[in-house]
Amino acid sequence: MQEEIDGPLFTGTVAGIEIAEAASGKILYARNSSLLLRPASNAKLFTSAAAVLGLPPAFVFETRLDATDSSMHTIVCSGGGDPLFTEQDIQKLAEIAQQAGVLRVDTLLLDGSLYADDYFGKGWMWDDETDPFMPYLCAFPISGNTVTVRVKKSSKSVTGLDVTTSPSSELFRFDTAESVRNIPFRIERFPRSNDFRIQGTPAPNRSASERFSVWEPQRIFADRLRQALIDTRLADSAVIVRFVDNASSRHGTTSTIPIGSVRRPLDAVLEVMNKDSDNLCAEAVLRALSFGSGRRRTAVSAEDGLTAMRQILAAGGAATDDIALLDGSGISFYNLVTPEATGRVLRKLAASPAYERFRGTLAVGGVDGTLRSRMHGLPAAKVFWGKTGTVRGVSALSGYVQAPGGRLLTVVLFMQNFVGKPAPYRAAQDRLVKFCYDYSASFAAPQKTATKATQPR
Repeated sequence: MQEEIDGPLFTGTVAGIEIAEAASGKILYARNSSLLLRPASNAKLFTSAAAVLGLPPAFVFETRLDATDSSMHTIVCSGGGDPLFTEQDIQKLAEIAQQAGVLRVDTLLLDGSLYADDYFGKGWMWDDETDPFMPYLCAFPISGNTVTVRVKKSSKSVTGLDVTTSPSSELFRFDTAESVRNIPFRIERFPRSNDFRIQGTPAPNRSASERFSVWEPQRIFADRLRQALIDTRLADSAVIVRFVDNASSRHGTTSTIPIGSVRRPLDAVLEVMNKDSDNLCAEAVLRALSFGSGRRRTAVSAEDGLTAMRQILAAGGAATDDIALLDGSGISFYNLVTPEATGRVLRKLAASPAYERFRGTLAVGGVDGTLRSRMHGLPAAKVFWGKTGTVRGVSALSGYVQAPGGRLLTVVLFMQNFVGKPAPYRAAQDRLVKFCYDYSASFAAPQKTATKATQPR
């Protein structure tokens, strides 16, 4: 192991590593483990650990419909921050209203007061605003707060292009004036808008697609719900749509009549968050740490979630002095944690009754999620469960290694300050995981050395 870390790959690159026995906490190898380093998406480990420890297992993200009075002519949709909400769920809301006896909707109120106005996190890069990995945050997510634009050459349209979006909405607008020019094909979204420009044309008989983040996705949500009410003949085109805060009090009533809701289990969100490294899921879970545990119920911010996270982890016996996070996903360039802190949280979870539940949210080496195409040097069995992390100049991998019948190890591998692609560092991480697997299978006792690093044979 020492030979790997001392190799030329790490000349000028920082490697922060901690490997330990989960049961005893005994450190088997450590290098720069007390340095504050950027965790990238390994920040999601702290968010999900706090969720498993601090939120009820039955917790759900709920998008709710209520009527302001018995006529049911005015209905309120309250956003619950469900990061997996889809167009199909929009249709389900309309069907729920129909089944509840709603006959005509004159006014649709959308209450997004659950979330504060911090739609981007601190340390998120302004020039990444249109990138799908940096989602706009609000109480009304839809389709991951992203849109996929598909373009195909067609002789039926005036511009010679067929343009479709998923989700579909008339609020997405396209400038195709430059599509007739003989220039490389390109789709781009203008910053702080849902306006797009298409340049050039795709190859004949081929379609091209690209995914973008959506600006103010709550407006796309409202547009789709309005259309679903019209499609189910519960409303017509004259229906009034308004965004309000605390809709019940704004409408002059202290109570509403429940109609129904779409509910998403916490574990379904945690699995997408960790296995697929979904940033919107992570930010939704971070805020749920506050409102889901009753610490705060409206205008929940990232800071509220981070305060709840620190309280939950500290109550679980995991010190938080060396955890400096500004978001729940790892997007922020200001995030700093130590490998020691990461290993400490992993071991706390390993000793918790919630361990199997937590581990089940992690990607499995060579099997699924962000580790599907990695670690093929390991046996064809579930022996590594972990979380990847990648931003420019940073590659991280943390999780659990256990050979069948072997010891459970916690493994934290932070590598950063490199130039170029992360592939060589991912390969090094996979080799280190294989080394830990072999050690776990051997039951060999750790061998102490006189150097600053204690390492397994």
